[in-house]
Amino acid sequence: MTPSSEVDAFVEEGFDGFVDDLRTLVAQPSISATGEGIHDCAELLVSLTTDYGFDTAEIVDTAGHPAVVARAFVDGDPDNDAPTVLVYGHYDVQPVAPEDWETPPFDPVIREVDGRELMYGRGTVDNKGQHFAYLCAVRALRETTGLPVNVTMLLDGEEESGSPNVMDAVEARETELAADVSVNSDGPVDESGRPTVVFGNRGILVVGIEVRGPNADLHSGHYGGAVPNPIWELTQLLATMRDPDGRITIDGFYDDVAPVTDADRELLGHIEPDPDALAAKLDIGGFDDGPGDTFLERTLYYPTLNVNGFAGGHGDEGFKTIVPSRAAATIDARLVVDQDPDDVYDLIADHVEAHASDRVSTTVTRHASMDPTRTPVDSPYREPIVSAVADGWGAEPVVKPASGGSAPYAVFTNYLGVPHISVPHGQRDNNQHGPDEHYDLAHFEKGIRTSARVLRAVGEVAPVA
Repeated sequence: MTPSSEVDAFVEEGFDGFVDDLRTLVAQPSISATGEGIHDCAELLVSLTTDYGFDTAEIVDTAGHPAVVARAFVDGDPDNDAPTVLVYGHYDVQPVAPEDWETPPFDPVIREVDGRELMYGRGTVDNKGQHFAYLCAVRALRETTGLPVNVTMLLDGEEESGSPNVMDAVEARETELAADVSVNSDGPVDESGRPTVVFGNRGILVVGIEVRGPNADLHSGHYGGAVPNPIWELTQLLATMRDPDGRITIDGFYDDVAPVTDADRELLGHIEPDPDALAAKLDIGGFDDGPGDTFLERTLYYPTLNVNGFAGGHGDEGFKTIVPSRAAATIDARLVVDQDPDDVYDLIADHVEAHASDRVSTTVTRHASMDPTRTPVDSPYREPIVSAVADGWGAEPVVKPASGGSAPYAVFTNYLGVPHISVPHGQRDNNQHGPDEHYDLAHFEKGIRTSARVLRAVGEVAPVA
């Protein structure tokens, strides 16, 4: 029997127990926005990680919700010479509206749908089920072939709120979090159903802009045409930030953008969507112009400035003939490697100051940010991890140089100085963040097998100088 088949046999035999323990974890509320159940869930994870073969586990306080750090050592020896894998996950979840769920969100149930066994509950796939797969992998390795690497888990309590304080935990436990490589599993697999291996993500900066005009809404007949309208002022201000060709016109916005490498272009060539088919699916007439030659170049390698929402005046049923007193917009900038959210915020603030009308009051508010990160696709961990995922999942993975979304993984690459690779396990139709979130138990089982192989693969990589 091969080492992998030993692990697989153990996972198959113990899978019902893994599912039961996952249900216990999902049943514990841990709502990021309100803090409901957060500390109880952190305590539960300390207990679970210890039960599943970790040698130490502790709650690490931050300025916000606490993190959990658990460590598993080869042969139980903290002074061994084996490589270390840092596994990131988050135990906090999105808020719920129970009336929108078919069954209570924190009373997980398993239902068979179209021949699939699905566990329903908030956090099943985002992210409790996916990081719990690594606990199961550690137990399976401990009980069969032995743990081939040291495993450190960092479980964030604030990812669904933008991870504003994860750095507190990292700085407080920097020595304990030292590793050779970091990995995580979050989000869905590729649309094709094949697994995915991702080497980076864009960062994000969220900014609010508010324009205030008259001290109250005014009669548009008596005052319109003379008193400045904040909605017009704000739309004109936003228009100065982007030219008709889709290029952002804020001075310096593209200064730190690195060119697309040949190695990355080669990967993109294998995964580029058909633009006509994608446009038809989205029911749009075409795509924006702007920097980048292809859809994925624009969404992965170039920064964007996106208007999330716009508020002002009267937009409800009927009409209200006013000059409104205020208007506000929220924008996000998706940032690429080498861009710094602090610098980009300063560029936006300077642009607003230079272009805003002095007839109104304009303020800029910084809401949240995450740094971008990207591990080079020629990393020595690429081929071993890709092969491990293919073997564990039973399908060749889609390899992506980056994702367009944002996550806190730059804390590992930029601060701890280790490469980071993502291997999501969720199925595409998981309803994460929405009602009736659910996790396909077949994906859970594949995730455990895959995680065990990824850990073993890291142990076989020669030390990186």
